[in-house]
Amino acid sequence: MQLDRTRIAIRERSFADLLDLALRVIREHAVPLAATFALGAVPMALFNHWLLAETFDDEDLSSGVPWTYLFYTLFLLVWELPLAAAPTTVYLGKALFEEKPTAADVAKDLLRSLPQLILFQVVLRGMLTFFIFTWPVLFAGWPYLNEILLLEQNPWRKRNAYSASTGSRSSTMHARNHGELFGRWLASIAVATGLVLAIWGALFYLQTFITFHATMEHMIYAVHLQVAVWIVVSYFMVVRYLSYLDLRIRTEGWEVELMMRAEAARLARQLA
Repeated sequence: MQLDRTRIAIRERSFADLLDLALRVIREHAVPLAATFALGAVPMALFNHWLLAETFDDEDLSSGVPWTYLFYTLFLLVWELPLAAAPTTVYLGKALFEEKPTAADVAKDLLRSLPQLILFQVVLRGMLTFFIFTWPVLFAGWPYLNEILLLEQNPWRKRNAYSASTGSRSSTMHARNHGELFGRWLASIAVATGLVLAIWGALFYLQTFITFHATMEHMIYAVHLQVAVWIVVSYFMVVRYLSYLDLRIRTEGWEVELMMRAEAARLARQLA
């Protein structure tokens, strides 16, 4: 692993640049990313479909929009995002430095992070998701907690005065950037909403073209909407990872740290 020879150029980027770079990363790593997307998103989508199937019994689709179904879908999505993104995040963290990360290495890092992932992103996030007014904390307060858990793998508690726990690391990283993070969250909502509506509409018109049947049936929401949402979520998994790198570069001089660590590793090998 060459820490100063990354697969992505380490430099500051605007949010628009990150959206474009995410498309290039997806194209470059299409097959492994498709596998990690499926590993994270498909179980969640199937679970949501099973759990929310009965909500359509209480709503007449012919008379309006099933708002109950849409609300519960959004609620579950907010809760499930970190777990769905975990395989992709670990893969991207390894692909930054390695040409071909193995599935075994990705699985090993996932298992190593699983206890803290359950505590922070299932239990704690579940409590904050339940109270809707706390959602901004999740997306603007500590949006990169997943990357900290999965890639930095800090301990539960500080081991000494020079180490950082997961909680302190998250506070340090996010505390000085709440304004920018909130702005990027709002921009992400706008872009993601537009993409979901575009893909959802395309799927609806494709069905109409194939079946010559354009009524708003159960499948329009239970299948087409879920597909559109998870496609966009998968794209924003990559955007969020790149945003995490950008934040570290802007606030921590991460590119300098990588060069220093790479040089230290080379010196250690020479002296061994």
